[in-house]
Order: sequence, then C-alpha cells, then structure tokens
Amino acid sequence: MAELATLAPGFSGRLAQGTGDGVFWVHGYSLDASSWQDLWSLMPEWRHIGIDLPGHGASRPLVDGDDLPTLARELGRIALAQDARHLVALSFGTIIALQIAMEFPGAFRSIVLGAPALAGGPEDPEAQRVYEALAELFQRRGPGSHLVSVWMDEPSPIFRGLDRHSDLWRSLEALVGRHRWSELESNAMHHLTGQPQTERALRSIRTPLLILLGDDEMPAFKRCAEIIHRAAPATERVYLPDIGHLCMLQAPQRCAALIDAHLRANGTQVPAPLSR
Repeated sequence: MAELATLAPGFSGRLAQGTGDGVFWVHGYSLDASSWQDLWSLMPEWRHIGIDLPGHGASRPLVDGDDLPTLARELGRIALAQDARHLVALSFGTIIALQIAMEFPGAFRSIVLGAPALAGGPEDPEAQRVYEALAELFQRRGPGSHLVSVWMDEPSPIFRGLDRHSDLWRSLEALVGRHRWSELESNAMHHLTGQPQTERALRSIRTPLLILLGDDEMPAFKRCAEIIHRAAPATERVYLPDIGHLCMLQAPQRCAALIDAHLRANGTQVPAPLSR
C-alpha cells in the first residue's frame, strides 16, 4: 500500500516500495498521487514515487511564480533525490514530465506519457470551455461540490466514458471532491501552459519515450501526440481501443503491461516478475 510522505519542503506524495528502479509519477489536473494506486498494485516490483503537484493533494498551493521551467527543475530535483530514473505522467502531468526531461537531459532512462499535452500546443475547445466555466463558477460561488459537477459530468470530455465504470467513477469523484481549486483564484495555471514547448525543444529529448492514447481521445491530444512522436527521436505510440482521455486510469491492466515492458526495456535494476 502506498504511504503518504513529505518528499521536499512544501511537496507531498506517495511512496510504494519495490526492488526495481525508482519511477516518478506525475498525475493529471484535479487529481493527486493517490490516483496511481491501481496501476502500482499491478506493478509491485518497481519502486514508485508519486508527487502531489502544487495546489493538489497535500502539497503547497500553486503560486504566480511557478512558471514551467522553474517548477520542472524543482520537481526534477525531487525525483533525482529519490533516485527515480523513469518518468510516467498523465494528461496535464505530461507537460511537467516533458519539461523535466528537457531540464535534466540524460538523467532519466525512460518516459511514459498518457494522453499527452504540450504547453502552448493544441487545445481542445470543449475542454477549454469546461475549464472556463469552472473558473467563472469559482469566482461566483467559491470552492465546493458544484465545481466537481461541472468538471466531471457529461459532456465533460476529460472524464467521458468513465461513467461506464461505476467503482472508478466514484473513486475519482471522491478524489476530485478533495481538490482545493485554489489555482482558480489567479492566473497561475497559465504560467505553466503559456510558454510553448517547441518541436526544437522536443528534439532534445533522447530518452526512450512511450505514448499511450485512447482511441476515443480528444483530437487536440492526438495532435499533441503526433507532434511529440514526430519530434522526439526515440518515441513509440500505442492506441488503446474503446478508451478515452484518462487512459491509464480507465485501463490500468492494459497500461500497466505496456508501462512495465517499457521500464524493463530501459531499466538498469530490473526486478524479477511476480507470478500473476
């Protein structure tokens, strides 16, 4: 079972022990490191370190000074201090993971991106409308369950399809219900997404990179995946049938097998597989 831990001043997360290399996990927007529990239980041989991003979980708030390169350097130092040599990220977290790889060239042995996004890259207009509705509602009514409803309920493209999985839906609803929404008080999120991650910068990432995408993914994220696949030299892309945006959470068994194989192909301390 993953343990809640302080990873650095102002930063909390989850730790799960294993005999293999350390893997640093970066969650999606409005979630926290506890969202990885199902995947980690399917990959017990690895040592997992899940960060709570600023404004999420038990970490410090997101502030205006948190521009993307500065935050990536801060989180990269945390990952390396934990002796993590692999990066795994989902959705908004992929922007952070890519920037960490850019800020620390050669420091990581592998990267896995689920539903990748790019700072300054293509944006889904429907998802953007939902986020703008969140911000407007926060200004009028403050935090509360009304924000969870706007963010998760249909036609929200982020969580589309997950209502077919009642246990997962309830789990994520409870997790999002704990989110503080403090980032909606300012334009702090824009500082993390406004500075473009260019194709030239992506070409500097020589680390073996695996992209996981649902077939039912939003077109903007498919375009981001194509840009990364075209620019980063050592990239593999896998589509998952009948899966939406939060692919790693919706299909943990399929994704765990693909992530595990990628880690094993690029790890130095590769654990013996457990019998399934």
